[in-house]
Amino acid sequence: MGVEAIAFDSAPFWSLNHEDRPDEAVALRWESFSLLNEGGSRLWTHLPVTRQGKQVLVGTLALTAEASWPNLPGYEPSARLLPLPENGIALWRELGRCVVAFTREAALLHVAVLTSRSLDVDAAFEVRDLSAALQAHGFLGEVSAIHVWTRCETDFAPQLACLFEAASVIKESRPDPRLPAVASGLLPVQVAAMRRQQQRRQRQTLLLAAAALVYLCFFGVWWLRLQWRESDLNQVDAEMTARQPEIDRVREAQAHWLDMEAAINPDLYPVELFHQIVSLLPDEGIRLKEFQIEDGRLIVSGEAATVNHALGFKDRLAACEPLQRYVWNFPVPAIREDNRAEFRAEGTLNGGTAHEGQ
Repeated sequence: MGVEAIAFDSAPFWSLNHEDRPDEAVALRWESFSLLNEGGSRLWTHLPVTRQGKQVLVGTLALTAEASWPNLPGYEPSARLLPLPENGIALWRELGRCVVAFTREAALLHVAVLTSRSLDVDAAFEVRDLSAALQAHGFLGEVSAIHVWTRCETDFAPQLACLFEAASVIKESRPDPRLPAVASGLLPVQVAAMRRQQQRRQRQTLLLAAAALVYLCFFGVWWLRLQWRESDLNQVDAEMTARQPEIDRVREAQAHWLDMEAAINPDLYPVELFHQIVSLLPDEGIRLKEFQIEDGRLIVSGEAATVNHALGFKDRLAACEPLQRYVWNFPVPAIREDNRAEFRAEGTLNGGTAHEGQ
């Protein structure tokens, strides 16, 4: 994008360290005018013009106008887009203003916008004054040609010829612009901020895309794992369904065994249990009043002549080997008024003992 000369300030200078650190030298030049590159912007461009001993003459332009800049790939000063004459002056019109550019050899040295709105005698003297100021600082050499690329007053060209006797004044149409060999690299502050925002949005978009990808991968793996587990469960369910008749036969056989267990297992046979309990009774002093088997519990209660008879029966009950499969609960006997003792013992089968024995 070509940027009009009115948006720039021009400030050529002699530099002692331009070859070593050219950017720093130009930055110091513009910092002296309180102009800084901020937020990734690049407000100035520079070009070495000529050398004298250890000094380098540097032509530099800086963006100073505040405007609404479009976000474009590049920005170039309009003066750099035109084929300027060597060791000469070129004049043309931009946005209704008259622009003058000075060159030394083939390099652009200085660009300015004239205060005169038309190219007349006053404009000719203004060009002469600008040229004299540049020559006073040793920036500009002898002017050999002046190209006028816009409409001018009839007295303008003769006045220029009088003021610049060694230069030829050429009136012609402005040539077509062309891109410079080396880009200036200008970047306005507003565009730099816009690009930072775009980069930030791009990073956020990439982060969101990465998060979405991780999310999809996670739930994809989770879904595949669910499918795999469901497949395993379906396979197990199919195997269970295929073996269901066999399982039913086993369960039926187990139910028959549980129904018959009390009759065929000697340790659980009621008559055998009753025999074991009766065998623990002494010849006299204890009368058995209750013998009951219910839900795996064996309940025995009775009446003893004394508390000692009841406690003795408790000890023999706990020590009886055939009844070891029961866990016995024997509360303290109740003593009646005639000193007789009523006792009650409840035995609970240890889980699985009987079936392990089978």
